[in-house]
Amino acid sequence: MSETSIQIHARVGNAYQNWMHTAQTLFAASKVLKREHEHARAALRRTGKAPIEMLTVWTQPMLAAFGIECLIKAIWLKQGNQLASNGKYVPMIPNEGHRLVRLCRVAGIALDSRETDALERMSDIAGSIGRYPISRRARQNKSLSWGSQDDDIIENLIVKLKTQLRQRP
Repeated sequence: MSETSIQIHARVGNAYQNWMHTAQTLFAASKVLKREHEHARAALRRTGKAPIEMLTVWTQPMLAAFGIECLIKAIWLKQGNQLASNGKYVPMIPNEGHRLVRLCRVAGIALDSRETDALERMSDIAGSIGRYPISRRARQNKSLSWGSQDDDIIENLIVKLKTQLRQRP
């Protein structure tokens, strides 16, 4: 007997390994963009012309944010929860909105203040300038920034999430 599309959707959507795999593809894409951006920056210093790769500065953290969201959801699934039921996606919380700190709290993932700050800004980037010209709401006196120290915080957080995934039954 063959599976129905609803059964396939549930099987694929509720397998934490699939969420881990998607996270890896998003992290790979973010790293490729970062590498190409760095090459473009070096070329800009030599030639004075801005290559198109310079435009990916906000796309990099957006892709990493989506990858982190997939790892959080993999942890959620390993805890015995579901993300797919009756042919539909089942959110962890209403109006998830790619809010990584909220998702971590729901999944019981402890964050320090530096991780919280970086994830809040990363969520803002993913919901605005990473993919749209504006955010859903104007943010007064809030400037978005991202730097190498943020990359380091996020890299360590990714290792922490992957370690949690290996440790949970």
